[in-house]
Amino acid sequence: MCFFFSSHLSSFFLILFFLIFLGHCKKTFSILVRILREPSLSSKSWFLILDDDTIISITRLRKLLACYDPSEAVALGERYGYGVSTSTGYDYITGGGGMVLSRAAVEAIITSGQCSCPRNDSPDDMILGMCLQNLNIPITHSPFFHQARPDDYNKDLLALQDPISFHKHWMIDPIDVYQTWFAKAAQFHDEL
Repeated sequence: MCFFFSSHLSSFFLILFFLIFLGHCKKTFSILVRILREPSLSSKSWFLILDDDTIISITRLRKLLACYDPSEAVALGERYGYGVSTSTGYDYITGGGGMVLSRAAVEAIITSGQCSCPRNDSPDDMILGMCLQNLNIPITHSPFFHQARPDDYNKDLLALQDPISFHKHWMIDPIDVYQTWFAKAAQFHDEL
């Protein structure tokens, strides 16, 4: 079951929480707070935060998440680093590729009192990275999440994997990307 958080009303999706805040960081932290407060989400183990121009394979994501324990604080996605060659550097999950957090990770982020946005428009993925580092929650890199479009990657590399996400719709047809990379996985059923 998917729940959507948005700053725009939609007749296509059930918007669980209508965000009116400006700025990525403020929106993301508001979503994390709402996750803990919303009764309909209390039984959910995993949360995926992604951009509106991210294409994702839920089938492949669910398969990957089966390898992790949601009762542990898990932060998963495409890991980048900022200033990692210095003592003040940190890793973070790229928001465009999709940020996966276990309920335990969300609880730690929100209840720790150590995580907040310096400004509403601070980069949410980088602020979450600093927060996770301060909480000693490791960021698990997965090469199956992609911050960019399929055309931005070496075709031989992509041929060796089953991608989970691609980001950005610039100069591509997102429906074609879905059909090429994800439709076959979505048709697979494993009920037998």
